[in-house]
Amino acid sequence: MISVRPDLLNFNPDRTLKPKMDFFRSSGFSIPDLIFVLSKNPCILASSLDNLIVPAYGFLKNILGTDEVIISTAKRAPWLLHKDLHKRMGSKIEFLQDHGVPDSIISAIIKYQPRCFLNVHLDRFTEALVKLMAMDFKPSSSLFYMAFGTLMRIGESLWEEKFELYISFGWSEDDILSVFKKKPQIMELSKDKMRRMMDFFLKETGLGLPVVVNCPHLLTYSLEKRIIPRWSVIRVLTSHGILNKDVNLPTICKLKEEKFLERYVMKYQEKVPQVLQAYQGKTVIGD
Repeated sequence: MISVRPDLLNFNPDRTLKPKMDFFRSSGFSIPDLIFVLSKNPCILASSLDNLIVPAYGFLKNILGTDEVIISTAKRAPWLLHKDLHKRMGSKIEFLQDHGVPDSIISAIIKYQPRCFLNVHLDRFTEALVKLMAMDFKPSSSLFYMAFGTLMRIGESLWEEKFELYISFGWSEDDILSVFKKKPQIMELSKDKMRRMMDFFLKETGLGLPVVVNCPHLLTYSLEKRIIPRWSVIRVLTSHGILNKDVNLPTICKLKEEKFLERYVMKYQEKVPQVLQAYQGKTVIGD
């Protein structure tokens, strides 16, 4: 903390630092919570208790409801505890409320995607809301806050770039919007990851575009850590006649790691030693 805010050494411990510590402790912060939050953002200790910290906490309490939720949110975004939240968030929250977004969804945006409110002009809120309404997103839907957060982060120009990238792989506009409604985060994939994913699915696995569109969860997994190891295992087991060629990769990728290992690796590793090598990336796909 001192390396970030060396001026903290000049503060009076009893008059300046202790009252802030006492306030957070009385609000339910444990010592480990405080260490975590303050080490991530020591500027909190340099902020006014009466003018910033207490009003910010009260603002969050009014929206998030409980100390426990505030603490978990602060651990994700410590800056919330020492900003003028009424100035930065007030008009934007009112805007969402006026357009039918329930408090539970607004709370979710603040809890999980608070930077949507940071240094973002109200016009961006309007653009994002209009776009989501045009796509028939329901403000009360849990997917709304995820989609809203995505639009706020990527902006209009990047949205268009990603749109064109998907189209270059043969997706239709309806395909893109359909998948976005199910998995908004697909529009936040890097261009490089998207290219590698689509090349792998279309050229290596032969899944076909309709399968990818209907199973958008595939795009949210790690290609190197999840999809390729599992596909390699399936190829080995198929080549030994243990599995048929119609094995469902989307379903297999959904399995939890322990379940996949139990069902497809441990079960066959004595009979087919290559299966463990394939899972560990020591067998080239196609061998």
